[in-house]
Amino acid sequence: MNALALGLLLLQTTQAAPPPGIPDPPGVYFRQDEKSWTSLQKAVISATTADGLELFVETGGYTDLGLEAVIQGAKARARFFTPRPTLYVRGAGTPGDLTLIQLSRKKRSRTFRTSSGDSTLGNKAGFRKEDIRKISARAYSDGTFSVIPDTDLKPGEYLLVFRDAGNSFDFGIEPKK
Repeated sequence: MNALALGLLLLQTTQAAPPPGIPDPPGVYFRQDEKSWTSLQKAVISATTADGLELFVETGGYTDLGLEAVIQGAKARARFFTPRPTLYVRGAGTPGDLTLIQLSRKKRSRTFRTSSGDSTLGNKAGFRKEDIRKISARAYSDGTFSVIPDTDLKPGEYLLVFRDAGNSFDFGIEPKK
């Protein structure tokens, strides 16, 4: 067995087993207790508006293009009282495609902004730097993985985005009781 094959075998055998009971359907889940799981819903973007589109087209992309997206509802259905929720992902994307952003709250909706000027290798969608929350992921032997914020999240609305906002899941953090 060559060194590369041995290294891959060791990597596979040292991965942790996932927590028992993660639901089978693809999605994002939060473990309420030992037997109860909450499924996060896909966020529904109801409208988008572009800022600077005309100039962006005229200059062949040399100017900044901004987009504002509106997500239906003032609050996400999934609500958590823990400021650092561990979310479990099965078949919804990969850790490398993942971004966590905080949403701006409106009366009947939530919004986020993107900008071509903010696009980087680590932020391909161009989310505003002040909206991005750092996260860590842990892969499990069955192909699922968990995601946890690196620091406590403030009460508010959040969006877990896989590659682009069309494949995202929303949740809210409630103030501590």
